[in-house]
Amino acid sequence: MEQAGLYKGVAEAYKGMLDKIRTGSVLSEYDSARLIPKTEETKSRIQKKIDGLLEKYYETKSRIDEIQSGSNITKGLIPLKQTEINTLKNQLDDIESSPRSKLDNKFNTFSWGTFILLSFLLTGLSFYLLYFYMSVADFALNGVDAMKIFREGRLNIQLLPNLNRLIYLIINYPPLIVFPCIFFGLGTAIHLFYEKGGRFRNVVTGLLALVLIGDLLLAFQVHSSINEILIKANREEFKSLIVPVYADTRFYLVLFLGFGVFAIWTAVYYLLQTEWVKRNQIKMRYNRISRLQGEVRELEEKRMLMETELVHISKRIENLSKEKDRMVLPVDNLEKTSIISVRDGTATSLLYTAGKKEKNR
Repeated sequence: MEQAGLYKGVAEAYKGMLDKIRTGSVLSEYDSARLIPKTEETKSRIQKKIDGLLEKYYETKSRIDEIQSGSNITKGLIPLKQTEINTLKNQLDDIESSPRSKLDNKFNTFSWGTFILLSFLLTGLSFYLLYFYMSVADFALNGVDAMKIFREGRLNIQLLPNLNRLIYLIINYPPLIVFPCIFFGLGTAIHLFYEKGGRFRNVVTGLLALVLIGDLLLAFQVHSSINEILIKANREEFKSLIVPVYADTRFYLVLFLGFGVFAIWTAVYYLLQTEWVKRNQIKMRYNRISRLQGEVRELEEKRMLMETELVHISKRIENLSKEKDRMVLPVDNLEKTSIISVRDGTATSLLYTAGKKEKNR
């Protein structure tokens, strides 16, 4: 009992002792001669664990090779980023040693024409998104008089920019401007987090998901409002326009004009910023080098963590392989009928065997 660890009546320690004896960790000479192989069911269960760990092992190893390939220095994320860093450093040397006139032909420098064109596109898209979100939010939340939106037997929903209507909405419903401001803020945040590198990839994805969810809700609300107006109109020619959301082209149109134009606005905003940074070629390259070096450090940390995980997986596979091949003692009647009772911190093992029962009879 003391060897089993039952100092304070811990019955579990005795069970642990039995497990050690059964697995061959603690054996007498007599027990050593009685060892038998594990059952096929037990071996199969252990093998499944080994197969799962092996799959995880090779998956982790492939991710390490993706970060830094030891067999081919031209492959792997870290070597590629290091190559780009070296290229940028060489370009810095060329810029600092070459006259200004040669830089315009050698590098992709700042262009006022491109900058003005992108500024015009960004202004136009911003105006459209401002009108679109205010107009759609007004229709979805405030509703519209049915008599004003029926014209010549057709449902007329204004989704294209209208300066008079935009001014009307700003003057009469100024709180609606919150909606385009939210989306403009999300677009700016997406750009800023994207510039910080791969660490914030999940943040960028989450912000894009928020924009998509917002556009989905607005499009669905427009669909519901239109169906409600058509039902209240109770006119025969409009019954065919009452359709479920998945068959409503207006729903997809509002979603595209919202999320699609927003995605284009975000891309133009990014290109405009990139073009403006080209004014200072040296600063642009130093910023790029700093960002790449930060990404390399992150990848190195990630690689070291995965290599540590790889060592633990290998050790676990090795232990399971030994466990699979280890011989065990048979489970006899003595172990099956062992009863452990604990009283006042003292453990007593009451062992009833079939032989003793027969003797008592």
